[in-house]
Amino acid sequence: MIIALAGHVDHGKTALIQALTGVDTDRLPDEKRRGMTIDLGFAYTALPNGEVIGFVDVPGHERFLQNMLAGVLTIGSVLLIVAADDGPMPQTLEHLAILRLTGVADLTAVITKIDRVDEARVNEVRRELSVLLAGNGYAEAPVFALSSLSRQGVPELRRWLEQKSKTGRLAPGADGSYGFRLSIDRSFALTGVGLVVTGTVAAGSVRVGDTLLLSPSRLTARVRSIHVQDRPAEIAKFGDRCALAITGTRVEKAKLRRGDWLIDPALHAPTVRLDARVGVAGGRKLRHGARIHAHLGAAAIPGRVRVLEGGDLGSGETGFVHLLLDRSAAVLHADRIVLRDDGTGRIVAGGVVLDPFPPERRRQHGARLAVLAAQTDMEPAAALHKLLEIEGWVDLQGFALARNIAPPSLAALANDMPGQLIGREGHRVLVGPAMAETVRSLLLRALAEWHAAHPDYAGPGKSALLARTSREVPAEIAEAALYALLADGRVIQQDAAFRLPEHRPTLDDVDEVFWSRIEAGLTEAGLRPPRVREWAEILDLPLAAAEALLERLERFGRLLRVAQNRYFLPRTVSEIARLAGEMADASEEGGFTAADFNRTTGIGRNLAIEVLEYLDKAGITRRTGDLRHVLRTAEAALG
Repeated sequence: MIIALAGHVDHGKTALIQALTGVDTDRLPDEKRRGMTIDLGFAYTALPNGEVIGFVDVPGHERFLQNMLAGVLTIGSVLLIVAADDGPMPQTLEHLAILRLTGVADLTAVITKIDRVDEARVNEVRRELSVLLAGNGYAEAPVFALSSLSRQGVPELRRWLEQKSKTGRLAPGADGSYGFRLSIDRSFALTGVGLVVTGTVAAGSVRVGDTLLLSPSRLTARVRSIHVQDRPAEIAKFGDRCALAITGTRVEKAKLRRGDWLIDPALHAPTVRLDARVGVAGGRKLRHGARIHAHLGAAAIPGRVRVLEGGDLGSGETGFVHLLLDRSAAVLHADRIVLRDDGTGRIVAGGVVLDPFPPERRRQHGARLAVLAAQTDMEPAAALHKLLEIEGWVDLQGFALARNIAPPSLAALANDMPGQLIGREGHRVLVGPAMAETVRSLLLRALAEWHAAHPDYAGPGKSALLARTSREVPAEIAEAALYALLADGRVIQQDAAFRLPEHRPTLDDVDEVFWSRIEAGLTEAGLRPPRVREWAEILDLPLAAAEALLERLERFGRLLRVAQNRYFLPRTVSEIARLAGEMADASEEGGFTAADFNRTTGIGRNLAIEVLEYLDKAGITRRTGDLRHVLRTAEAALG
């Protein structure tokens, strides 16, 4: 069990830890000189039953608020420290507000330095503290009074903590069935060991030899050794305070930030946009459109906040907000978040992340608020059921990723829902019966209308077909429904085109003869097909006739027009996308440049640019700066 100590500067947090563990957590020279904790300090004590309690000493001075937040945003149990001579002070109130706003439920209050005052003063502070706790939702929190110097009251607190360690309820991720997550609060190099990162395990478990990812940088890291609670270990699991020695091709030279995450590779989905539910601190206001610093795990990321329910949020109010961050964050559902004003640095709000992957296009306002209200349910089954009722469908892979749900658990959840699974492996969508039939009808009607308007076409491509339903249903559910129709035989895929079974356009005999020559020529040409003008010469046709022929073959799904003057076989585009995926997988950044692509394919700079622009437009790749990242295969994008 890991416990954080919060409270005003010089109220005795470090001394209490030393009394409980024998360890002085003021380890830095500046801390010794100033006589106060600047960064996070850690100490551990062994219990009679062999368990270990870890303590995180967080700074109490307002100048080091960011360090304090790094210590408590991934911690579930807190000791709130108040000195008997001072009583509650400004940072006491600030820290208590943070704990309340972010939903920390397990709090124990400790009055320190009772050797400096008489009993009447201790009782006065106890009464004052009890009122303060009750006003912040901690009326049932126990209050201990002690002196770290004389040790009076310390044994009673220690026995209480030992009892808590035996009866503490496991939180999600404690059983190791969820993907591993650790927010890095320190990193340093040790001679003979290499790069070491420290943090508290937020979910799952990791073993020596496991391969993880540094996120959002997407660098592969292998775990060389593990220390848990200052002891060598083979495994670190949920709730453990640990240090991991990691290695990788470029990891040692990486410029790690406090707040970077070390995660299971399956969880890598950095985002710059998220929706959250926050409460506003007393006496503060969260202004719509304001610049803020968002504290997520150990990270502090600037950005802008948008209040989703209209207008500003006033003191004590709670509401849904949308955040646009200045840089990527590896954030998931239920992660705690604190917002500081960009100008004053003061805490203005805190809460939890609800949707780390909100839709880019704002949906109907009321419907979106209903979805976020459903997301406030921390129980996955209950939330999934509510979302299915509200929207009629749920993207299961997105739901599982956002909530860090293991595949077996996701399958069990889906089986217990009233809807039906449609789509193909890796893109399952849970759809309510009424919605499923509605979407299928939309797709079948769209195909019928297309055939009526274009009788000489085999059918539309996938993107064109899905675009015809985009105003009525999201692309994800329409795509999944299309695969269900394919599986049922109610839609036929012909090369890159989709058609109804009764629609059977055919090329005339002359075009079929030309097609056999074109297919053979394209197969031989590989990744660099002839230009349209070159086809006219090869086929001995006028340029206009050659252009018309190639356009007819495209309409029948035999060809894909990748550039203005070049047509490719669908399987050639699939091969190009496969090469792009291999380049991305081989890169530490998870992406590749246009120059990399040109060198690998050898198709020439101008054609390489045209092909890459086609892949972007088809949704196979996405360009970010000089890099392109692969989003999905050509088969998934084009059918």
